[in-house]
Amino acid sequence: MTVKKSTDDKSTSDGKGKRKEAKQAQVSETTVLSKNPVRTMMFKDLMLQDIVDGLKAEQVAKEEMDEALFLTVTNAVLEKVEMNLPENMLLIFQENLDDYLAIATIDREHDIKLLSLFREQFLESKGDSFEDERALMEALTNYEDEWWGSTKDFLGGRSPNDLMDETKIKMASVSQEDEESSCGDEEYWAARSHIIRDLWFDSFSKSMEKESMPSPQKRERLFMSTTNALLDMVVNVMPDFMSKDLFLGLDHDLELSLVNKEAKVDVLKLFEAALVQFEEKWWTTGLKELGDKSPDEAMQAMARKYGL
Repeated sequence: MTVKKSTDDKSTSDGKGKRKEAKQAQVSETTVLSKNPVRTMMFKDLMLQDIVDGLKAEQVAKEEMDEALFLTVTNAVLEKVEMNLPENMLLIFQENLDDYLAIATIDREHDIKLLSLFREQFLESKGDSFEDERALMEALTNYEDEWWGSTKDFLGGRSPNDLMDETKIKMASVSQEDEESSCGDEEYWAARSHIIRDLWFDSFSKSMEKESMPSPQKRERLFMSTTNALLDMVVNVMPDFMSKDLFLGLDHDLELSLVNKEAKVDVLKLFEAALVQFEEKWWTTGLKELGDKSPDEAMQAMARKYGL
């Protein structure tokens, strides 16, 4: 089996045994990624105007509008992702996201690419040919444990694992500027949004400065660039077994939210009201299986039979 050398930043390992192998199901990943521009458009139609109106209502200064928009969009997208993950999967996603952001922070501070270095040095040490998948995984696991736990000259004599631990402690201490408005998961997403802003907003801003366009178009471009990048990041940190269910749920969530916005209704509330109405009618309607008695009448008759 041959190990393919990759030039992208997708993780083959994020240290400390939390390996996120280069995607085994490449076809599935490509399908998920290919839909992100469409999801981005759905997010834009759903949220952009409300977010801009909200920032204007808060009287955000014009020179701060782009950064505030980036931060708000990041928080909103991450919260949408959270809504479509059960608790056990949410914990895995948050752990992987923190690893991803820690590595990105170390990369920026040391002007390196840890994952690329790991891949290159693994190939130099172990080669790219293995008997089968099991042999490859064993080699990766053994090399991973040694590589991420050993000191590196390019990290000032520190190990990647030690720096990741320190970075994640710093990340955990980041709090939302308006602490009174946050708690629990909301505080977690707000803090990670600030970290993502610190990592990537400047590059987004510089890219936007190269193009001359009116403010509405600039905000739309910033919204869509940010959202698409965030969705791609989610694919990067998401374990394979979670990706399909997450994005299926996210797509349905976006579809329903857009229907609600367009029709100015809450479809789920209508559904719940219809269920209540059906339930009340069903329990009081005669059924031939019960001798034309309703379930309520049959239950009352049974209660009388036993003297209840």
